[in-house]
Amino acid sequence: MPNATVMVIQNAERFGLAALHQLRGRVGRGEYKSYCILKYQGRSENIRERMKVMQDTNDGFVISEKDLELRGSGEFFGTKQHGLPEFKIANLFEDMDILKAVQTLAIRILNDDPNLEKKENQMLKKAIDEKFNGKIEI
Repeated sequence: MPNATVMVIQNAERFGLAALHQLRGRVGRGEYKSYCILKYQGRSENIRERMKVMQDTNDGFVISEKDLELRGSGEFFGTKQHGLPEFKIANLFEDMDILKAVQTLAIRILNDDPNLEKKENQMLKKAIDEKFNGKIEI
């Protein structure tokens, strides 16, 4: 409904920040001022902080970073059914700057040498081939 102006979310503490952000985005699509009311139970510091994030920002990147910070990286297998898998050598939240730098470098290398044929990329190509038994294409 493009002209919806009010949304009330009961038990907002049960939703992740990303889900709350998505729901909140369903109102205010028209020309009228809109409101999203988050009703929650509990007085824990974590719940209060999560609701404050939703109050303070509409930036999905800020919300996802804060969500990851507050709930941790989770487990891929096991009892936790949310979050991201833990890395063996990095913490997804604490090492975000270095992970972004590595991603930027990887993109730069692949844009410059998509098949890793240049001499300076041969060791990288060999490591990838050994790790994945040649079953992926670059």
